[in-house]
Amino acid sequence: MPRPLNVMLIEDSAEIRVALVQGIEASGALTVNAAAANSSDAIRIIDSGDIDAAIIDLHLKGGSGLMVLTHLQQTGNPHRVLRIVLTNHTAPAFRRSCMNLGADHFLDKSLEFDRVIELLEEHALQRNIPPAAA
Repeated sequence: MPRPLNVMLIEDSAEIRVALVQGIEASGALTVNAAAANSSDAIRIIDSGDIDAAIIDLHLKGGSGLMVLTHLQQTGNPHRVLRIVLTNHTAPAFRRSCMNLGADHFLDKSLEFDRVIELLEEHALQRNIPPAAA
């Protein structure tokens, strides 16, 4: 039986982490197996290689999501981590910066919160991890 897609949350808001965990794990094909509230912890966990996807907020306690994206770009993203930026900082300059640093998706936290789960499920299917039975 295939393992669930391993998702990491890089988010400093406990309330948002709880909401994301509930939505993500309800699918059955996805599991949140790591979380970080700052960029240095996020980079350390990502480098361990146990992450399939990262949901990245731009504003963090200690650093920023841009630092995480920069690290992944500089290392060539060796573990092929799906990078989803989920932020309230949606100005075009932020979007451009994130996409230039290799973000796969850039989502507005207040308008596209539910889209995260759709993107993760699509990624799971691409990695041959079937979604949970309906």
